[in-house]
Amino acid sequence: MIPPLFSIDLPVGVCSFEAVSAHLLPCRRKVLLPKNAKSILVVLFPYYLGEEAYAEANISRYAVPADYHDIVGAMLAEACAKLRKAWPEHQFVPFCDNSPIPEVYAAAKAGLGVIGKNGLLIHPRYGSFCFIGEVVTDLALSPTGDAIRTCCGCGRCENSCPAGALLGGSVAKAHCLSAVTQQKQELTEAQRLQILQSGCVWGCDICQTVCPQNQNAEKTPIAAFYQTAIPYITADTPIEGRAFAWRGERVIRRNLAIFEKNEPDKNANRRED
Repeated sequence: MIPPLFSIDLPVGVCSFEAVSAHLLPCRRKVLLPKNAKSILVVLFPYYLGEEAYAEANISRYAVPADYHDIVGAMLAEACAKLRKAWPEHQFVPFCDNSPIPEVYAAAKAGLGVIGKNGLLIHPRYGSFCFIGEVVTDLALSPTGDAIRTCCGCGRCENSCPAGALLGGSVAKAHCLSAVTQQKQELTEAQRLQILQSGCVWGCDICQTVCPQNQNAEKTPIAAFYQTAIPYITADTPIEGRAFAWRGERVIRRNLAIFEKNEPDKNANRRED
């Protein structure tokens, strides 16, 4: 029996390590995996704050709170402490994003949702607005899921993607607008125009906001996401502790400059006295 891991109710599932072992990702943290790993506890951390929180947003919804790596990482560390207390003879290693575990695949194998055409996990209550964390252990736990399931396939995400990144049956990451906003190399004029038209200086939410399974997504129960929310950023917004900080200051400042360059001159129509 797994003890309560969090003070709030979060979706938690289990898949066997063997079920994902053939899909492990090349990651430096792979060396941290327990020897004889048997199970993966998969946890979803919903981040949806409600539409009112994004009314003036100019960044992707996942980046509105403080860096999720810090918030989720702290919550997973606390959960591991409880697990080690319950089973001191076993190892429990937390991962989030920077992980050798294929997170969406593991979450789907744990029965936590279906995989959308955009490659994201879609949970029945929280939609695709979820961060995924996992705890890998050498403790044998009973899996909570089985077969991988996919979304209904309505095609709205494919048809709404401004870059056509979802056409062809797989995600063309090089064309994904979210990836474009994160690239370090010089942007083409076409890419600059894409960013300008999106109204978003970091990331893209279009494939998620049009998804019918996200229309009634529940708000997150995680208080830290509300407390640290900054939906609109400017050149004066400190990037430290934000989800886009990993890419460096130059990239986000470059994207902001695209909008500043295209702002109408406020003095252009001012009448001289």
